[in-house]
Amino acid sequence: MLLIFSTIGRAQSYLSYGLAFNGHEAVAEKRTSFEIGSGRPICLSGVVRLEFDLNFVSYNHIYFGYILRIVNENQNIDLIYDQRASLFRVISGQKFFNISFAADAYRLYNDWNKLAITLDLNKQLISLSLNDRQTGSTAFAFKGNCFRFLYGANDDERFHTRDIPPMRLKDIRIFNNERLHNHWPLEEVSDTLCYDISAREPARVKNGVWLKPGHQYWKIASSFQLNGNAVTGFDSRNEQLLIAGTDSIVTYDLRQNQHPRTAKSAKQENILIGCQGIYDTLTNRFYNFYIDHRKLATYDPASSQWNKTFPDTILTEYWHANKFISPLDTALYIIGGYGQLKYKNQVQRYQLRTGKWDTLSVSGNFFPPRYLAGLGLNISGDTAFIVGGYGSMTGDQMLDPGGYYDLFAFDIRSKTFTKRFNLDSVYGRFTFANSLVIDAKRRQYYGLVFPKDSFNSKLQLIQGSLDKPVYKLTGTPIPYSFYDVQSFADLYYAPGAGKLVAVTLLYADQELHHRETSVKVYTIDFPPLDPEVATLTALPQKSFLYKWLLFIGLFLFTSVLVLWLYSRRRAKRRILPVQVSHSPETAPFIPVPEEIADTDLIETIPEQVLVIEEAPELPLVAAAPATEEPVALPLQSAMPARSAIRLFGPFQAFSEDGTELTGLFTPLMKELLLLILIYTVRTGQGITSDELTEILWNGKSAKDAKNNRSVNLAKLKSILEKIGNCMINKKSVYWQFQFNEGQFSLDYDQFVHLTKAHTVVDRPLITSLLKVIESGAFLAKTEYDWLDDVKAEVSNAVIDMSLGYLKQESEDPEFVIRVANAIFFFDRLNEEALEFKCRSLVLLRRYSLANNTYEKFVKDYRDIYGEEFYKSFNDVIKA
Repeated sequence: MLLIFSTIGRAQSYLSYGLAFNGHEAVAEKRTSFEIGSGRPICLSGVVRLEFDLNFVSYNHIYFGYILRIVNENQNIDLIYDQRASLFRVISGQKFFNISFAADAYRLYNDWNKLAITLDLNKQLISLSLNDRQTGSTAFAFKGNCFRFLYGANDDERFHTRDIPPMRLKDIRIFNNERLHNHWPLEEVSDTLCYDISAREPARVKNGVWLKPGHQYWKIASSFQLNGNAVTGFDSRNEQLLIAGTDSIVTYDLRQNQHPRTAKSAKQENILIGCQGIYDTLTNRFYNFYIDHRKLATYDPASSQWNKTFPDTILTEYWHANKFISPLDTALYIIGGYGQLKYKNQVQRYQLRTGKWDTLSVSGNFFPPRYLAGLGLNISGDTAFIVGGYGSMTGDQMLDPGGYYDLFAFDIRSKTFTKRFNLDSVYGRFTFANSLVIDAKRRQYYGLVFPKDSFNSKLQLIQGSLDKPVYKLTGTPIPYSFYDVQSFADLYYAPGAGKLVAVTLLYADQELHHRETSVKVYTIDFPPLDPEVATLTALPQKSFLYKWLLFIGLFLFTSVLVLWLYSRRRAKRRILPVQVSHSPETAPFIPVPEEIADTDLIETIPEQVLVIEEAPELPLVAAAPATEEPVALPLQSAMPARSAIRLFGPFQAFSEDGTELTGLFTPLMKELLLLILIYTVRTGQGITSDELTEILWNGKSAKDAKNNRSVNLAKLKSILEKIGNCMINKKSVYWQFQFNEGQFSLDYDQFVHLTKAHTVVDRPLITSLLKVIESGAFLAKTEYDWLDDVKAEVSNAVIDMSLGYLKQESEDPEFVIRVANAIFFFDRLNEEALEFKCRSLVLLRRYSLANNTYEKFVKDYRDIYGEEFYKSFNDVIKA
């Protein structure tokens, strides 16, 4: 348990901790030093290896200086950076050694670089390596075996220096004869003393800038007022935020440590309420556009002028619309918006080259009208991701408006919307600031969310996946005064500076005919880190003893509990010889003890003898594979007699006494179970570990993926024990879902039997099928990429069988209505089902219901396809 906590904490803070050094950009007395062994030298023998991770802080002018000074008695070994030659050099006293090497420039400023210095006291030799590649060695006569390690500036009387480059350090490690002797992770958030985690050796810090708080807390970078209705844009190439008012443009340069904000006079006679700004890095131009007039103004930095003005007008009908500039066709795209009690889902385009506006005809999944959504463009510029928002299916504010928690992808080439998923486990209501930041490498997005029903609101950073319906909130909140049409917020990313940038605008009438915008700019280091989680790895010295006492207490408690549970389980077990069949269709299911429930350990158990629980009255069997041979099937109900898992309708799980246990499943547990269960029932084999890794832990190392799989399978097995009469087992290379056929109900297994085992579609078969599918669509409200084919397969089978039956036997109107209603679960715009249902209602003289059914179908058809249904009511009911 402690190992898991440690791993999680380290993984979350890997890129977000360390110590930054003030270099030449700071006055001499404010420069940073980090000293190991300054009070008492560290004495070692044999081979000593010092390792540390280093990078340089970008956008500084002077990088010359001392990185490390190793003091051995009264002699020094120095690692310095020669800025003029862009080389690292090693010197001692007034002598240059024949060791010099260069680092990859991009990696030096944008990633960590592992430096290793080996001091071989036996061979009297010094050698260096960079990122595990040897860079050189030289003979050196050591005068003793005790060392001090001085990073950056130091006040040593003999080796005093203030020439240091602006650098960052983390994970300083000392090895003695290949054994770790000391390790300073530099995960602290403050303090002038830090202790290594191996031997509690102290190191002194002066003028240190700890990196972790910068990843935890938003800090306000600038706050000012602008005349008029300000608009913003971000030049990601030069990492400059631009905010334009009616008489000036303010530029905030993320690369400048000193005086980053500058202002320039720039007259724009009218920036209308509802205007938005955007910066085009393709042409290096700042645009201000007004959607209602379909006009766009361009700012010329050379003349400090806008090329056109906007006349006064009524309020915009496109509040908080999303926008982006596509590099594919160098056009400005605008999606959604709100105004005049209407939510929009239009996709408008402005051709920057020709000045032409048009409204695009789009296809794919229906994109519900909305505003206050977040939008980000992928790295190739061909797909826009849109998440969340507020609106209604019809676009009318008076007809059931609400929040959206979905993610759509808009393909710019095909002009197609594709719904990816709905967010799982949405806690509280929130909407999005205008832009998303897309992290292409990790397939993640970052956005700002806030509740729209409060003026004194707060922006909260959200980190979500582009492939799965999961997210988390991170960083500290940002104060945000939200008043719908009077407020605006946006999020940008400056990769060189390594910061996320948030900007908030609040428009206010200061006096008659004079508006003013309050502008606030916030920054946080990237990647952001949750403060509560981060501080777990940075306990101060005074809590060290308490921490270990707590750990020891937890360990003893856990040990006693495990021994007690083991003794109880052992008393209930006996050794039984088991003849294991190698046929997947006939193999009995053998419960595996929890002690060996790990993924790969199961394979090592001898087949002849297994430790199992007392044998149940009925043998557990694997979910039966599909077969072409017709078999006699009982007409089973989808309602659980005892234990049950339902996949038709929303996902549900029940224990033997009927208690619903669905809430025990986290999103990951649910997806893991569904993968194993559906693959087992659908194919008769199951799913391999490699397939699970590819779907659930893609991008992780083999070791991390295996650890994740083992931990989550153990959790899943615990949940299935509570459900009863079902479990997960591994046979050969396949994970399988297996259950006790007499005491467990699985509607998907019943469905597969019904659709595959019968060749004649008759009344008894459809009756049995209805008992399964009348609970609702297959895994309603559950969306995964890998599930799309399965859902299509289920829907096609239901529709084909149901319509096939109705075309042969449609004399019982009540039964026909049941079948048609079931079809609508899987295809709500199925025209044949509409005809059968309306005709049956007319036969039953339920004319009002028939007309209501038709009207609802027509409305849904119009909303989804954007055009009128081509058949009249009389055409539909015509025999």
